[in-house]
Amino acid sequence: MDLEGFEDGPAELHSATSAYTEAQLSPDVALHLLDDTWYTQATRRARWMDLIGDYGGKETFFIDGDSLFQLVFETPSLALGRCVEDTENQRVDNSFQLFHAKFILEKYLLEFTQRGTTFEVVFFNGVRHTSIGTDGSPFQRNSRALARKLLFHHISKIDIPVHSFESPNDPDWIDLVSKKQPMFIMANDGDTPVNAKADRYRLALLQRELLFELSRQGLAFALLKGAEYRDSKIMTFVFESRTSRQMLQLHPALLHAISLSHDELDQHLGYATPLSMLATQHPLEWWSAYLPDGDISSIFLLHASILPRIAVQLLARRLPVLHHELESLLQETFLPSVFRVLAQSDAIFPNVDGRLFLEVLWFIIQTKSTSVEQVFHLHQGADQELQFLSQTSFDGPGLATRYASPPNLVVATPSPQQYQLLPFSNPVFDTALANVHIPDISQINMEVPQSIFGMHILANDTKHWHNARSILPAYLGGQKAKPVNGWERRRRDRKEHRDQTRLQRQAASLTGASGNMLEKIIIAPVGSKSRNHKPVRLTGADETRAKIQQSKAKKNKKDADIKPIPLTGANKARAKILEDKSKKTESEAVEWWKGKLKAMKSDTAEEQVKYVDLLKRNPSPKATYPSVAFEIRLFQLHLLLTGWTTQSKPDVHRDDMVIKILRLLSEIKLLQVRPTIPNVAYKFLIDVCITIGFESLSGSLLPDVDLSLDSTCAFKPIKLISKKAPLYPFMAITSSPVEWQLEYFGEYMDRSMDSAPDRRVVFSPDRWQREVLDAIDRNESLLALAPTSAGKTFISFYAMEQVLRESDDGILVYVAPTKALVNQIAAEVYGRFSKNYPGTQTLLAVHTRDTRTGDLQRAQILITVPEMLGILILSPTLAQNWTSRVKRIILDEIHSIGQEQGGAVWEQIILLAPCPVIGLSATVGSPEQFNKWLESVQKAHSFPHVYIHHPHRYSHLRKYFFLPSSEKSSSGLLSGHKVSERLTFLHPISLLSDNSKTLPVDMALESRDCLSLYRALHSHTLLKGNDLSPDTFFKGRGLLCQKDILEYEKALKDVVVHVMTHEPSSMSKVISSLTPQTLSVPHVDLQPSRVGVKESLMTLVCDLHKLDNLPAILFSFDRTDCEVMAKLLTEKLESAETEWKKNSPKWKAKIAEVESWRKLEEVRSAQRQKEMKQKKDHDAPKEDTSSLAWQANFNEDDPFPEFSFAGRPPSVEELDNIIRELSSRWVNTPDWTIRALHRGIAVHHAGMSKAYRVAIENLFRQGFIRVMISTGTLALGINAPARTSVFCGDSPFLTALMYRQCAGRAGRRGFDLLGNVVFYGLPYSRVQRLVLSRLPALGDSFPLTSTFILRLFNLLQGSNYADFAVQSVKSVMNLPRISHRSDMGRDQVLHHVRFSIEYLRRAGLLNEEGKPTNLFGLTSHLFHTEPSNFALVHLFESGVIHNICGQSSSVKAETDLLLLLCHLFGRRYIPRNYSQPELIARLRKKYPSQIILPALSSDIGERLRQHNDDILRMFTSYALSYAAEHQLSLGIDDVFPLSGPATDIPPLESSFIDHLSETKMTPIARSVFAATSGLDDHFTSIYDLVSTVRKGIHLHAHVIPSMQKLVEHSDLPGLIQPEHKLNAYILDFYSHGQLSALAEANGMRRGDIWNELQEFSLTLKTIHSSLQELLLQLSLARNKEVKDVTELLNIGAQEEEENEIDDEGEDEEEGIEGFKRPPKTSSSDWRVYEMFDLITKNFDDKFHKIFA
Repeated sequence: MDLEGFEDGPAELHSATSAYTEAQLSPDVALHLLDDTWYTQATRRARWMDLIGDYGGKETFFIDGDSLFQLVFETPSLALGRCVEDTENQRVDNSFQLFHAKFILEKYLLEFTQRGTTFEVVFFNGVRHTSIGTDGSPFQRNSRALARKLLFHHISKIDIPVHSFESPNDPDWIDLVSKKQPMFIMANDGDTPVNAKADRYRLALLQRELLFELSRQGLAFALLKGAEYRDSKIMTFVFESRTSRQMLQLHPALLHAISLSHDELDQHLGYATPLSMLATQHPLEWWSAYLPDGDISSIFLLHASILPRIAVQLLARRLPVLHHELESLLQETFLPSVFRVLAQSDAIFPNVDGRLFLEVLWFIIQTKSTSVEQVFHLHQGADQELQFLSQTSFDGPGLATRYASPPNLVVATPSPQQYQLLPFSNPVFDTALANVHIPDISQINMEVPQSIFGMHILANDTKHWHNARSILPAYLGGQKAKPVNGWERRRRDRKEHRDQTRLQRQAASLTGASGNMLEKIIIAPVGSKSRNHKPVRLTGADETRAKIQQSKAKKNKKDADIKPIPLTGANKARAKILEDKSKKTESEAVEWWKGKLKAMKSDTAEEQVKYVDLLKRNPSPKATYPSVAFEIRLFQLHLLLTGWTTQSKPDVHRDDMVIKILRLLSEIKLLQVRPTIPNVAYKFLIDVCITIGFESLSGSLLPDVDLSLDSTCAFKPIKLISKKAPLYPFMAITSSPVEWQLEYFGEYMDRSMDSAPDRRVVFSPDRWQREVLDAIDRNESLLALAPTSAGKTFISFYAMEQVLRESDDGILVYVAPTKALVNQIAAEVYGRFSKNYPGTQTLLAVHTRDTRTGDLQRAQILITVPEMLGILILSPTLAQNWTSRVKRIILDEIHSIGQEQGGAVWEQIILLAPCPVIGLSATVGSPEQFNKWLESVQKAHSFPHVYIHHPHRYSHLRKYFFLPSSEKSSSGLLSGHKVSERLTFLHPISLLSDNSKTLPVDMALESRDCLSLYRALHSHTLLKGNDLSPDTFFKGRGLLCQKDILEYEKALKDVVVHVMTHEPSSMSKVISSLTPQTLSVPHVDLQPSRVGVKESLMTLVCDLHKLDNLPAILFSFDRTDCEVMAKLLTEKLESAETEWKKNSPKWKAKIAEVESWRKLEEVRSAQRQKEMKQKKDHDAPKEDTSSLAWQANFNEDDPFPEFSFAGRPPSVEELDNIIRELSSRWVNTPDWTIRALHRGIAVHHAGMSKAYRVAIENLFRQGFIRVMISTGTLALGINAPARTSVFCGDSPFLTALMYRQCAGRAGRRGFDLLGNVVFYGLPYSRVQRLVLSRLPALGDSFPLTSTFILRLFNLLQGSNYADFAVQSVKSVMNLPRISHRSDMGRDQVLHHVRFSIEYLRRAGLLNEEGKPTNLFGLTSHLFHTEPSNFALVHLFESGVIHNICGQSSSVKAETDLLLLLCHLFGRRYIPRNYSQPELIARLRKKYPSQIILPALSSDIGERLRQHNDDILRMFTSYALSYAAEHQLSLGIDDVFPLSGPATDIPPLESSFIDHLSETKMTPIARSVFAATSGLDDHFTSIYDLVSTVRKGIHLHAHVIPSMQKLVEHSDLPGLIQPEHKLNAYILDFYSHGQLSALAEANGMRRGDIWNELQEFSLTLKTIHSSLQELLLQLSLARNKEVKDVTELLNIGAQEEEENEIDDEGEDEEEGIEGFKRPPKTSSSDWRVYEMFDLITKNFDDKFHKIFA
């Protein structure tokens, strides 16, 4: 929404207007003007993000076909449209390798299809020049023009929709956009040419103009060129549309320049290039009339005729050698003219293969053939084309005379250089890799290069990520606690007390699903005898409640069916005692109730209503006694009806009154009343049903009991019926009971789903919940998916209770994706469970990335984040004594496995889990696919698995659109606010587009939605028969429940889908009838202005307040916007209150009264002091009542209730304490947040302090804060129940997944029967897209990275091959699929593992036995940065870092080292357009930032390139060895990735075919399609390897630790410029420390800066602490006589010292305190440490100074 104005940017983004004063602009000036006018600013707001997971999901989008073809044609290895192949020998390349081009095209398309995206390809004739390359030579542009046409024809035959238009203004395009509603389009932006030809600028101008026009139409775009495909993600820059036709018009001179560019490029090309899927294919005889006369044309037609009959393997060949004059003739004259003819024709020419044509030409010259028969032995059945050509002759001898060509020698494909593996043997991996055969690759006895540190030491990882603290307790080898003095002990105790108080406070704010406070379950210790695995059985009060529920569920049976139990002797006496006691209790309860009735006689009707409501909630035995509870509700019903009769307009509120009556009747029916009730009471209930029009449903509304004729009520109910006629006709509903229920009673209906009492829980679980309980009881793995509010919460706590009851040492690990959720669950566990252990065991421990509470070794419940569990589960020491005790792992919000960062850790946890897992989520796309993989992993561990999916929410979500308006915002006086009526209800069906064909699977209809849909369908005569009439459908069902509505909903949806498919015009009418007229005006679909959004915000919140729809969470996905909104609301309320106080007589009178009281109080106080001194009456001192007066606690500065959204605080004292804590200097909460908090407004995002976030979460749950403004931090499972969720403004991060997560916060179970979702500041079309969006399938991250394999070795070695470690490795190696979306089979996984081991050996991280060495700790702790962690290790081991740090100038060393680290970590791209030299120069004049990260030095670049070449050789050998071993199973590589076999016609037989077979190339690992361009098994780069590897070998660039992207940003000569420059924000921050400069010049949103800098800070700490550990281990290895580190340094291990209030816990030390140079540490090694220490401390100082 950009309320801060970030997108405007500084003035320096634009050139001086004087630069564009020419009347006619040259192409380069026109391009710069368009950039200044629009594109540079658009580039500034572009976000680098995952197109699928973070943006588009399964939404339809478009790909610009010409941009796609441009990528194909610019592929360096593609032999098509080249000028020369060999610059040294000036070999002319006349290749036209269309098979290779098709292969590249389909590989690009495969990147999208295999990720489950929904896209279509569009072409605009106006930008065809960008793919054709009209600025090239005639041969180049005509080759591309023909290839464009043929590729268009090819892509149209694939199952991908393709469209062609003249321009973005084409009516057909406008119509397609209207129908398809694409979310964005992927295209190229034309790059930013520098010192190029005029045509090059024209091409860029055309591409920019296309994007501009699309953006003006409201379409976002994403860059296709430069996109990165990682795992299941597509990373690129996304440009949200911020322009419109009304907002931005181009300069007339610019429009003229664009038009002129179109004309000049059209003229340069010289012909039209029509694209049509309906183009005809003519026989060659037809084409012969259009080609130049001559022998070469005949030979060209001959090659085209035989091409379909040539196996693609025969086309894999090198460029034939022809006479150089003939080659020049072909490129300069013949081929350009032929290609032009073929390209401009409306018909489609058969496929062309340039090298086959050249080979045929060479063969005819060599054999001097004169006819086709001499080349091919034609038989009578030859096809028509060859029969036609058989009549053609050519002068082979003449050609041979003029163009004598050298013989094409048969050149065998050279084999890649033999690769030699380093020796390796490990007992576990040897077994797993036994079947991996690596032909022609030998293991030689070769030593790993010597380490820069002088020796190889074995490493053992027991440390935290970014500090030197051990993850182990002292008794398992961790650091011992430092002796503390009295002051330090008291300080530690105070901190522990504060933490405990916070936990208690947070626990006290939490409630269960019913809305009640948590009740602590006390669990007795089990002792030494662990119990067998049994279901949890309730005890005490829990058991009593469960029994009551069970008794409620029992059906009454007839006395005849029940055999009487004979009573004798003592049994009779006991029965008599019980009967007497029951009668006494009943008598006391009845008398108590009569007394209450008597006391109420003098009260007003209103007072009676309030008092009875209090009695009903009274938990005393008398008030809850069945007969009394029955009469209380009966009396409440009597009061309700009596009050209704006294209203002046009783029929106005009829529906509301009937709702209240039906709810009371439902309560009465559920009561456990005695066997009989008074006849008068029953008659009254019957009369009520008759009076309100529900006589036909009375049987289902009233309790099923016998009547008592002798008992009476304690009061006389109101008379409703006289002479069989109702006395109050206005009480009767005006529609049928069924329709009335659908329209008004939906939210009050019973929502249970086959619920039944269960002794294991205190509520009656639904069927799916009982299935969950059963699965946990059977110790099975479980994936449970259910929407928010459906009732998943109990699952975790039931599993916890089971583990706690089974033993005293079994462990359950709960994993949550965020620290906020970890803290909440920890508080909830604290509030729910208590267990007194006899020894040192504890119940709870919490471990996150930066805080640690409790001893994980001694705790039974561990609450943590996935990254932390990843470390623990891979810890060797824990594998010996902790991991085996883990009985359950709960993975909450398991859909986080698909996120860009950290997803691999989730998969690794699942792969290694030593116990059954429980996966929980509300939002998983394509869950069956994920569950199938999860089940396979669990079964590999011998754990049975269950999948349970419950699709229905407990409470419905009602959606509203807040209409934009120019009205003035609310004044801020809440009592005087008049509801604006801008909240417009959205019927779910009304959000469908006219072209929708399906309904979202999670679209839910309320009962009233069903009714309105039925009426709409009925009114348009779209229903056959009367079966769906509510009265017919629900006939005989009584009071409806949610289960009935779901059945009706399904029936209606089936009709809707049918109508959508078969009668779209009728469906449009239905949609129109359900859509409010206010949403039909055009302006609702415009992006609201920033000013308008700010102006209307107060009106929106006041509307919600007035409509009783608070508390609300206002979601905005920009931190700064959240803060701006909070400040805006606070300031508005403050200014309104200030103005009101100036002019309000009420306020002035109140102040005068207070001042008067204070003056009198001064006198009274003096009098009391005087009396005390005189001591007149010691025995009877005067009572001081002054503090009880309201004036005593009055504070003029407190917000007046009329100007505050705050609810009632938990207590004034507690609120004051909270605010006092937040205002302390330790927490440093901004003043504006405290002022906002006073008025019930708070901001929640990750940048706010932990203390503040926890406090406002508590206050929100307790009802004091009622307006919470949040980013997505409250979306993931946080217990922050709201009545309303508001989406404030649009954002790229507002995805289908995020929408569902945030919307799910509304509708508080136990508080609300309905949730509200409001869309504010979004275009209406965006709202439609969000509501109708489909969840994308879960993304994945290939978990078997080189770092993960390295950590597996550490697990084996460090644990001394513990059973868990061995079994973990074996299970991983034997999985059929390594991740849930991976297509890599087991055999290939094993090959991948073997060559990853080879890489680790050569990197010096593993020895020949598989033991981790040297920099292993650094590598493993930086696992999330791969491959940068390996690059850092290589630069260490190669001496580069030592050389940098060893420079004589410390300043130069510091700068160079920091620059290197900036290239390795925290890499952030800047789009190429934003990095233009002129723009950067303008920005640098004003701001101190460099903006663009300087390149790495050439020597570092060379080191990394050499290392990258080694990696390439390594993984090339991997591909070759796998392809060779599995050659038979892989088969012939002649199938395109998407379109299938390349040829399907029987091959020809002839001497020419024999020649092709003898001279073909035979690649092993390379795709044969790529080999048609002459490529063999020598790969030039990692990208070349992964993009052209043959079918059946699955290689991904992100899985290989490639250094290519690092090399690209170096000063090495001859490198192709990278697509995106790197942002120098880290270097700049280290230099100047100015956040404003980073925002303005570096183009970073303020909300992103903190995250990025914090991540880099943690990376520095990780390296710093790892170096400390390495130096200590090296020193120990050199000092054999020293036993341990403590003795080595002669210092005690240091324990963390924390601030007086450890707010975030993020101030942990980054290393060992007072670290000194260990003995025998070399000067060069210590110098390296000193430089890292300097940078780490300097950066941390700046970081904490800015963000304190």
